[in-house]
This record gives sequence, C-alpha cells and structure tokens, in this order.
Amino acid sequence: MKYNILFLFFFFAAKLLLAQNFNAGIRIGVCGSQVNGDNLSGYNKAGLIAGAYVSRKFSDHISLQMEMVYIQKGSRKPTDLNNNYYRLRVHYMEVPLLVLFHVSKKIDLTAGPSFGTLIFSEENDEFGIFPNSPSFKKFEVSGNVGIVYKINDKWSFDARYSNSLTTIRPYPGTYSTFFDRGQYNVLIEFSLIYRF
Repeated sequence: MKYNILFLFFFFAAKLLLAQNFNAGIRIGVCGSQVNGDNLSGYNKAGLIAGAYVSRKFSDHISLQMEMVYIQKGSRKPTDLNNNYYRLRVHYMEVPLLVLFHVSKKIDLTAGPSFGTLIFSEENDEFGIFPNSPSFKKFEVSGNVGIVYKINDKWSFDARYSNSLTTIRPYPGTYSTFFDRGQYNVLIEFSLIYRF
C-alpha cells in the first residue's frame, strides 16, 4: 500500500506538471502532537515535517494542492518528580489533498483530507521500549484546516490543524462507543514553504 500511495502521488503530480498554471515546491516544518484517548493532554510531542507539493490554480480564488510529506506524530508525558515518563512515536508518509482559497494577495485558507501510511511506531517509558498494545493501524485518514501567509513570491508560512478521522488504534480492552472507538492523532503544524 505504501507503493500505491507513492504511485498515486507521482501520477497526479505528473498530471499537474503537464497542466498550465502549476506550482511546485518543498515544505519543511515542525509540529506539536498529542493522541486523543491516551489519558494524556497537551501538545507535548514535537515532530518534524518534510516533503514536497504540486499545485494548480483553477481560478483567481481556488487552487488544488497535493503534497507528499514525512511527518512525526505521537504523544509524550514529560518526566515527573518520580522519573516516570511516557513517549509514543508514530511516523507516517502522508498525502494531503488540499483546496486553497485565495482570500487576498497574502492570505490563503486551506482545507482537505490527508491519507497516511504508518512507517514506524514505538512506545517507551522509564523502563524502556515495550510492545504496542494494541497495535497501530497501517493507514490513517485525517482532516486538515489551515492558513498560509505569503512572505514573498518564493516563501510562505503555513499554520495547520490536523485531526485523525479514523482511529490510529483501538482502546486497550473492549471499550468503545458509536462515536469514540479508539485513539486519534491531533496536531498543530508550522511550516515554511518554498516555491520553485
């Protein structure tokens, strides 16, 4: 499935590159993340974001953008007075598909889904690494909303909120409700975007 996502990304990227009015570039940044449903709170887990994008302008007010990014998510409980801590790292290759609404020459609003495939997961505490229990799902669908500020013709600053729409894993045991079936990634992202 990882290769299917890569194939789709390059297929659509090629289609966009062959079209007129396309843009391409890179995106690099950081995120603060947490996992809803792990009994911890706060965006205490820092992570990196790095990838590329292609976009095509359809009108003066609308563009479509597709990205391919590596993103580090997870959660973290800082070390307390008893030297107890917890850290969850889950890394994804993710393909966001975003609609950009050009509200002014400097500001874009963004919204859309992203499709991720898990490439790495690890949980550890003060005693070391322990097995993921229950294990993480291989795929994730998230919703994204954000704002982009254009610094100049080449550089932009992107701030984004992302929340899993599908669970990343079920709760331990049998607990679930109709609307709450497990754990979800929640992120606040900050990136610099460079347009080629």
